[in-house]
Amino acid sequence: DILKEAVTSTITAGGTVIIPAFSIERTQELLLAFNELVEAGSIPAVPVYLDSPLGINVTKVYKKYEHWFNENVDGIIRSGDDIFAFKGLIQTSSPDESRAINQNNDPKVIIAGSGMSNGWRIVHHETKYLPDEKNTILIVGYQAANTLGRRLVEKEKKVIIHGMEVPVRIK
Repeated sequence: DILKEAVTSTITAGGTVIIPAFSIERTQELLLAFNELVEAGSIPAVPVYLDSPLGINVTKVYKKYEHWFNENVDGIIRSGDDIFAFKGLIQTSSPDESRAINQNNDPKVIIAGSGMSNGWRIVHHETKYLPDEKNTILIVGYQAANTLGRRLVEKEKKVIIHGMEVPVRIK
């Protein structure tokens, strides 16, 4: 319900939802949740970018071992649903594909590593989207002390990313 509300309200306002996610387990849990929301028509139809080469590759491993999933997920898979593929999912492996996401100002969801915003692709998205109050960042994992993710959880008004001061107005 929290995910549904955050995505719906942000997309309706014309914003972007960014989700820093750990590539192993958290990303796959998010894909399953988005699969359910998209297929039920519970959220607006927008692109959902999985902008994490490691997350993409780990998801392939998960798919290879689907027989290890719990009963609930196994039932979904047996019904013919590919739980890691849904309408609007775009997987971006290359740096050029990742950069292209931010060239498009249309509403969207971006799931990117790293889970504590310590580096990788999420920080480039945060640099663009943190200053705008119509956007939302969903923190879906543990945030250790002295990480950018923790500073965002603590609602700091400004953060430093790649030596630049970035105002934080995002929800």
